[in-house]
Amino acid sequence: PLEAAQSSLDSGNLSLLEAVCRRAASQSLAVYLVGGTLRDVLLGMPIKDLDLVVEGDAPALARQLAEELDCSLLIHPQFGTATVSLGDSRLDLVTARKEVYSQPAALPQVSPGTIEDDLNRRDFSINALAVSLTEPRSPIHDTHDGVSDISRGLIRVLHRRSFTDDPTRILRAVRYEQRLGFRIEDETLALAQEALAQEHMALVSGDRIRHELNRIFDEE
Repeated sequence: PLEAAQSSLDSGNLSLLEAVCRRAASQSLAVYLVGGTLRDVLLGMPIKDLDLVVEGDAPALARQLAEELDCSLLIHPQFGTATVSLGDSRLDLVTARKEVYSQPAALPQVSPGTIEDDLNRRDFSINALAVSLTEPRSPIHDTHDGVSDISRGLIRVLHRRSFTDDPTRILRAVRYEQRLGFRIEDETLALAQEALAQEHMALVSGDRIRHELNRIFDEE
C-alpha cells in the first residue's frame, strides 16, 4: 500500500511525505498513513490529501516541516492536530489519541494514545486503517476488518455507541455510501435509525451540522 500511495502522489504531496519520513526517522518517531488516504489507495482512487498519525507530538513535527519546506502551517493545539500546505498539496498530522465522550453528541475528551487507540476512535471500519511510514514492509493495521469491508463495499461503525457519541457520523455514512457506491451495513443502518429516533442529532450544534452538509454539497 505504501508503494502504491507514493506512486500516485503529485510532486507536492510526494515532497511532503518524503520530508515527514526523513524527520520521523531522525527522531525515531512512529508515523502512519491512515484513514481515508489509505482507503483510497486500496480502492485505486486518486489521493487528494495526506492523513498521517504520529505517536508523539504532531504539531512539533509539523512546525519542523513548515520551516524546512517554507510552507504554510495551521495548528489546533487542543486536539494535537496540524495542517501543512505546500501549494495545492496538503498534509494533516495528528497526534495519536484516545477519545472519551462524556454524553451523547458532546465533543470528546482527548488524551495521547497509540496507533491502536487512534484507530479505535474512527467513524467507520474502512477508515480505521493504518500503515507505517517508518517500518519498511510492515503490514496494515486493520483490527476492525476494514479491508474486508472495502472489498465487500460496506459502511460499518466500530461499536454500537458510535452514532450516539457523534450523530454527525450519520451524515458521513450517507456521504461515503454515495461517493464510493457502497452500502450501509444492516446493523449500522439500524443504529443510525435508533440514534435519530432518540433525537441525538438535535444535540449537535448547527455549526457542526452545517460543516457536514457543506462536505456533502462538495461531492459530485
